[in-house]
Amino acid sequence: MAEAQVFFGDELLERYVTQVVSSLNPPPRPGSLVVLRSEPGSVRDASLLGDLAALVLIRTGSIEQPTAPMAANAGTAAVAQPVTSASAAMQADVWLKMMSRTCEEAGVPLIVVPSFGDPGQIAEEIRQAFLKELKSASARLHAHLMTILLDEGLEGLVEEVSQALNRPVVVETADFKVLASRNMGATPVSQQNTVAEQAAELMKRLQRAHARGVELPQTPIKSGRRLILPVVLSDVVVGYVSAMVRGGDDVDAVTEYLQPATLATMVEFNQRRKDGSVFAVTQKSLLKDILSGRSLSASDQERLERTYGFDLCDGLLVFAVEANLVSQSSSAPKILSWSDEGFITAEVEGTHVFVLAHNAKDGKKIAEQAASLVQKIKKAVAEEGREVRVQMGVARLADTVLDLPDAYREARQALVIGSMVHGDNEFVTSYGDLGIKRLLYLMIDHPELDRFYEENLAPLETYDSEWESELVPSLRVYLEHGANLNSAARALFIHRHTLRYRLEQIADILKCDIDSQEVLLNLQIAYLIADMKGIARRSVTP
Repeated sequence: MAEAQVFFGDELLERYVTQVVSSLNPPPRPGSLVVLRSEPGSVRDASLLGDLAALVLIRTGSIEQPTAPMAANAGTAAVAQPVTSASAAMQADVWLKMMSRTCEEAGVPLIVVPSFGDPGQIAEEIRQAFLKELKSASARLHAHLMTILLDEGLEGLVEEVSQALNRPVVVETADFKVLASRNMGATPVSQQNTVAEQAAELMKRLQRAHARGVELPQTPIKSGRRLILPVVLSDVVVGYVSAMVRGGDDVDAVTEYLQPATLATMVEFNQRRKDGSVFAVTQKSLLKDILSGRSLSASDQERLERTYGFDLCDGLLVFAVEANLVSQSSSAPKILSWSDEGFITAEVEGTHVFVLAHNAKDGKKIAEQAASLVQKIKKAVAEEGREVRVQMGVARLADTVLDLPDAYREARQALVIGSMVHGDNEFVTSYGDLGIKRLLYLMIDHPELDRFYEENLAPLETYDSEWESELVPSLRVYLEHGANLNSAARALFIHRHTLRYRLEQIADILKCDIDSQEVLLNLQIAYLIADMKGIARRSVTP
């Protein structure tokens, strides 16, 4: 480069170079340094030069030393001889002057480098030299941002990045709690699941590449108008650095500034991890991933088990919980959001999921642990001066961490079926106790269930409505007591003969044998359908 000539642009070194390329096709992004052979026609469209950092032309033999064929003697072939005429030199000068004017009009610095060898090799050497400089510049930027972080903290770092990029910037934890921001809020709830899933996929790609001995550059996540780079510690996403971008922005240029900023924030996250705040967030993120059915690496699974003591227990209990505030005000928020400090919990699909270690030697039954958890939740909310109504679905005992996804689905299904049966009332429903309700749930919207109910119970409801009798509730109690006449009569506070008379009425209306086991089973199923579809509740609604 010592013999290079600057044809235009005295402030070349003050320009920021985003990349080095050796072609104008496809059009390079703004801030690119383009290295080309100086062949006539190599730059046909001056409009492509508008946003370049600089244009470097390597002199080729056709311009530096034009040639023309000599006159051939008899019996000899024509050979090329150097053209030493002034016209060839003038043509080269005219072409370079034309390129200089083109670059001047576009405001792009022009450098012409003599070729002392193969022009392609010279161009590649120049490109590699600038790429090395770009890496050094990124390292210097990282060091600069690190100094700001140490001197002014995370807020100072975000302020610096925001001013440099001239756009809003925010730093969040893995569960999208804002740590520092400049004119930008947390990731919208509607985008959080998508961002978390894309970050998980990005981590898998990086881990696979690392296993092969390949280091991939960290690519950003685009969500809405946000450009997001995950912050990674020990192969776990612990946070995000985001900048707002517009449609015409150079995403690559923004990314190249966000990358060293993200590296700098790792110091802050590492310190918070030592303090425990980020550590808890990362473990909760792992718990959410495995509950959602995502696979974890062996190291992540081991870390999760050690954190919560899952490797030392006899099994794992999973509870799906919905908690609503008890309030007379219709404007009060329905869904409760409480501090889960002291709980092993994660939010999956909008539902709070609790995972507890079960030890057989403690002698506690699953139902007892469920009741204890309900009381802990109510106590935590009561300390804030509020009262809560808890609904809970309980899964069967899971043997290991790998069984947690199935256990979550069981707890979730128990919660849904419990809400169908109990409405807004409190309940604790165990998946193991659902019985045939699990099968009915799978076909709850099938029209055959409605027909089955209409055939077995609807005639009795019509009769009760017309004659103000109590056949439907009497039959329910009779079935709940195992078709025991004496026990059911005592529960209804009526004489056994009175109940027997009602059963005969029922048999006459339904035209069935009320003592048949099959009939009794059909009636039980009809009541379950009514409960799960809320038919009984709708029938008493004014």
